[in-house]
Amino acid sequence: MITDWINNTLYPSLFDSLDTALPELNFERFSKGWRSSLKLDLSNPKISRKDKTVVTKKAIGRILEQGGANLSIIDYVKGRDSITFIEAVNKLATIVGLQVPKGNYEDYRKDSIKANLLEDANSYFIYSLETLEEAKETKEYLLSSRGYKEDYIKDMELGYIPSQDRLTKYLSSRGHKAEDIKDFVLDSRIGKTHNLSIPYRTGSYIKGFKFRTTGEDLPKYINSTGLDKSGGFFNLSGLKGDKDIVIVEGELDSLHATVQGVENVLSIGGSKPSKEQVQNAIKRGAKSFTICLDREPHKEEENIKTVNEVIEIILNEGVNKVYIVTLPDLGGGKTDPDRLIKEKGVESFKEAIKEAIVFYKFYRNQIVQKYAKIEEITGKLTDKELDNFLDEIVYTGLKIKDLIYRDRFIKNLTSYQAIKDLGITEDSLKITIDRLQYKEDTEQKEKELKRILSTASELQAKGQTDEALELLESKLPDIKVIGAKDLLPPPMSFNNLLNNIATLPPAYKTGYNTLDSFIGFTTGAISLIAGRPSHGKTTFMFNLLLQMSNLYKDEKFYFFSYEEPIKNISVKLLNRLIDTDLKEYFRDVKDLAKPTNYEFIKSYIKNERTDIEQVEEGKRQLQELIDSQRITVIDINYSVEQLTSLITYINKKDQIGAIFIDYIQRINTDKKTQDTRTKIAHISDSILQTAKSTGLPIILGAQLNRATTDNKGGKPKLENLKEAGNLEEDANTVISVYCEAREQEETQNGEQTSKRREVELEIKTLKNREGEVNTKQILYWDRYNGVIKESSSNYDKDFYK
Repeated sequence: MITDWINNTLYPSLFDSLDTALPELNFERFSKGWRSSLKLDLSNPKISRKDKTVVTKKAIGRILEQGGANLSIIDYVKGRDSITFIEAVNKLATIVGLQVPKGNYEDYRKDSIKANLLEDANSYFIYSLETLEEAKETKEYLLSSRGYKEDYIKDMELGYIPSQDRLTKYLSSRGHKAEDIKDFVLDSRIGKTHNLSIPYRTGSYIKGFKFRTTGEDLPKYINSTGLDKSGGFFNLSGLKGDKDIVIVEGELDSLHATVQGVENVLSIGGSKPSKEQVQNAIKRGAKSFTICLDREPHKEEENIKTVNEVIEIILNEGVNKVYIVTLPDLGGGKTDPDRLIKEKGVESFKEAIKEAIVFYKFYRNQIVQKYAKIEEITGKLTDKELDNFLDEIVYTGLKIKDLIYRDRFIKNLTSYQAIKDLGITEDSLKITIDRLQYKEDTEQKEKELKRILSTASELQAKGQTDEALELLESKLPDIKVIGAKDLLPPPMSFNNLLNNIATLPPAYKTGYNTLDSFIGFTTGAISLIAGRPSHGKTTFMFNLLLQMSNLYKDEKFYFFSYEEPIKNISVKLLNRLIDTDLKEYFRDVKDLAKPTNYEFIKSYIKNERTDIEQVEEGKRQLQELIDSQRITVIDINYSVEQLTSLITYINKKDQIGAIFIDYIQRINTDKKTQDTRTKIAHISDSILQTAKSTGLPIILGAQLNRATTDNKGGKPKLENLKEAGNLEEDANTVISVYCEAREQEETQNGEQTSKRREVELEIKTLKNREGEVNTKQILYWDRYNGVIKESSSNYDKDFYK
């Protein structure tokens, strides 16, 4: 609509350039807007005054000649240049670089006539209050009872209507037609019992008037007929720009605070705002809303209910910065902003606004105070009351759709010791609310789908098949995004982005100097250790676990095994730490099943021996790692859903270095999947999302299939990832482990090869997002004691001791 564009776009854009747009008036800036000492005919008045002609912040689209004309800027330009309405609009739009939209200019003409009439009526009311003898009682009420100063009364645009007949005569004298005046309908009590006028100005233009009695008549206020308060807040500035809005109840509260220097104090104009008022304020730059309703001591429950309703209306329009003011109790009844300013000064009002609490703390206080009061009276909450208490917490959290503010509510609430004593944790509360949110979104989708399908069926039954299909095509996408609006994170500034980057930890080192030159385990990502069976994949992961736990002594490392029980893994870890060929002790053991270190260590522990120094040192090292929880080995076959939840939990509980999982193809899922490939894809994605959300490096074992054996030597390749799914795409780094001696053991010469104790292990990067790819390094694997070293034992036997 052209009227809205002129009021909401053209005039706000012109305001900062009025000295350029209307150079002949010699406008100068002042605190209330623009002023000129010239009259609109460009002559000087008999009594020189700097503000003979003004354009104020209150009415940014109008030029007021004090004691003279009151014109819209467009009407002024039309008369000045003798041009049409559209020519004047185009001329002004060009000055500020705007494109005029198409519209019904006849509608604007009608709106302009009404606007001019209301502005002239307002000028008459202000003039009457200043000059008429009969207005003295009303003026005295404002000066004495309300405590307003003379200048405040004028700046607030308060006025006096002597009678409707005299108003009609004045408007006629200003050139307004009888039918237009007749449309300005007023209640018969206005001008008799209700004489104090308050212009209902929103977005810089007057929508109508409120008239107040200064006596005992009820109601205290009467609106001009047809006053639509839903479209915008009372006293909302027409200027655009970031605004921190304060919402009060009464119009006089709003005006008084504004003239005292408190910006953007708006009035609801009723008991609670409409969504249209909130939307209009957002369009004009509102970034936050502070709710400051009257305090009435004997209506506390009613007051809280109203505040909750106002919060919900604002939150539903996508605003999350909502704050609540609690006005001080001044005694003797109601406390409103007007009274607080009068009795305690404007600084007290500013302080109350400054101490406003964010809405989720207001929610928290309600719940805690309610049940604390019950407990104070009864001595103890019953089981039913406790359940009600928990329900209120959960469903209040569900009302908070913004995920960041929901998390803050949960964290803030669970910081109370009384809440902790009930066994309520931050994680359990968050999971419960998230489940309910999912259920609520699903139910809403089902409800909307049924409604649309029902309408489509009705159209089809009437033979309107194309219309039914069009309805489905247009509405079904809207159903799919239900619940999605709250998933969008708040925008991030570049400075915040740089700060986030600055907090990124470096990739974790492997503990092997030769590998660290081209391999690192990136935080918030998954890395794959991939290999054929018996090629040392798991042994390499054990060695990495011990190397990294020794390198990062202040952090904890978890090893999840899906292949072997914890007691078998523990023997292998111990053998690795002992790092000694124990065969010289084998002859002393009668029950040794096989002549290996593993079997000897099991027998040694079973018989409670403590006589071998190397074994005791290995036990001491393993005990220190286990008891300090620097390493934790878990052999429970969690589903991926359980595993990711557990990783998220332990990350909040401890300072975690890295998570090892051996191996991914053995993990199951609670989700029904089509085949093995889609199952692995789901598992891989779930673990990747967990790595991203926790910021942890997750190191996954992965088995390569036997297609690695070919005429080129059987070296691992990315395509050999068994049941690959999305493993290759999800992984930040893929490291292959290849033992050529193990390959040869499956040939005719295998018997001779299998007797070799130390073999070479090729470690190679098949994928490396942040480093070199296809880079390799040879390590040395002592298959007796499970140690993987950087140098052959012939040269550096005690490399890791």
